Amino acid sequence: MVAALTIDRRRRRAGLTAGALLIIVFQVETGFAQGAPVPPIAPLAPRDEPAVPQGSQPPRSEPSFVDKLGDLIKDSVDGMSSTLKGTQRSIEDLNKGTMDNLSRLPVTGFAVGRAVCTRADNGAPDCRSASDRLCQEKGYKTGQSLEIQTAENCNPRVFIPGHQRRPDDCRTDNYVTRASCN
Repeated sequence: MVAALTIDRRRRRAGLTAGALLIIVFQVETGFAQGAPVPPIAPLAPRDEPAVPQGSQPPRSEPSFVDKLGDLIKDSVDGMSSTLKGTQRSIEDLNKGTMDNLSRLPVTGFAVGRAVCTRADNGAPDCRSASDRLCQEKGYKTGQSLEIQTAENCNPRVFIPGHQRRPDDCRTDNYVTRASCN
């Protein structure tokens, strides 16, 4: 959706730029302003060029400014359309992949609550069992944690003025507050 909005903005900006350039070119080709005198064109000195048969146009050696501008606008529009097609294809592929991944999730529900994580042998929190417990309370079999909350729990003695704090006065507990269940 964001990519589509960005492309629309770019397309609008390119259209405005092209329109402004065409107005400028038109003004240059037809005269600078209405009512402004157009300077007379001085005759050119004859050159030694081969004669052109009557009724045919002489070949142009260089394209004019208007021709170059037209080619530039055509090329930018062609490039923009191929970019848009590529972007649209990328978005469609992304959506398809997302839907495929979501359909493979074995989630049948979610549980919200608060279950304390136990400590593993290495001291790290084991939140797998807390997720299972939270889901089993809601009638599911197993669960996987989605949101974990951490809190520091301290002995009330810590808040007494003058108490010397010891390392075992406070501990950090982890809680599973939201889990996906199946």
